[in-house]
Amino acid sequence: MQLGSTIEDTFVVRSGNAWKSREDKKDDDHTLTFERMLAAGDSLNGDLSVKGEGEGKLKLVNEVRVTRAGPRRFAYRETLHWRGDPPDMAAVKPENIAQIKAALPQALATDANARALAEKATALIVPLIFGPGDPLLAMGLIHPDLAERRAGQRIGSLLLTALQEQFGDRMQPAERREVARKLISATFSTKPSPPESGGASSSNKSGLTPLMFIVKTPGRVVSSNGEVDELTGEVYWALFPEAASMKDVVLTAVCELP
Repeated sequence: MQLGSTIEDTFVVRSGNAWKSREDKKDDDHTLTFERMLAAGDSLNGDLSVKGEGEGKLKLVNEVRVTRAGPRRFAYRETLHWRGDPPDMAAVKPENIAQIKAALPQALATDANARALAEKATALIVPLIFGPGDPLLAMGLIHPDLAERRAGQRIGSLLLTALQEQFGDRMQPAERREVARKLISATFSTKPSPPESGGASSSNKSGLTPLMFIVKTPGRVVSSNGEVDELTGEVYWALFPEAASMKDVVLTAVCELP
């Protein structure tokens, strides 16, 4: 949740007969746990709701569904929907267009190509910064130099993919590498920093709300797009709400009963 805020400031706290809750306190840690049982085929909307800026406004909501995927298999699917304003990095600014055009070969340096590349690269980079996975934003708060190195490495790979998808054979591999290097140097900041997003309290200008989704399965995990802990049988995803700002984030796991 946001630094310097309470659980109630950041989330819509669930209540009602269908929910079981407990509260745990240890030193400065304060944990509220909410549980609800779902039968196969049931769905649940909005059990996680992250508050946005303004009374009654939300910036992230979810939808959960558990279904049968076979005789002894069950599938978990959780979809995160963004309801807030897009983060600042999602906006394509005129100076970005000019910098991208300057990096492209002259024959390809058009406004249309530059804008398309900026939008494609942003869509690829948002998950890199905000998760799921190992969000570079979190690493940047602890070890900025390592985060900058990792960002340059990963963004470079994503830019090569974006250039290949957009221009194909019109740009040779050596040209793609050179353009990617120029873009990282001139356009894309490789040192992750907290986003300028809404919903931050006066004591927390960053508006950071780190989230961790953990699923405990009743059997062996046979497939997932999350991180699987073989020892505990859990699957987890780490991210910030802004991960869903460009498109829905979908978390999936399939387990097989013994």
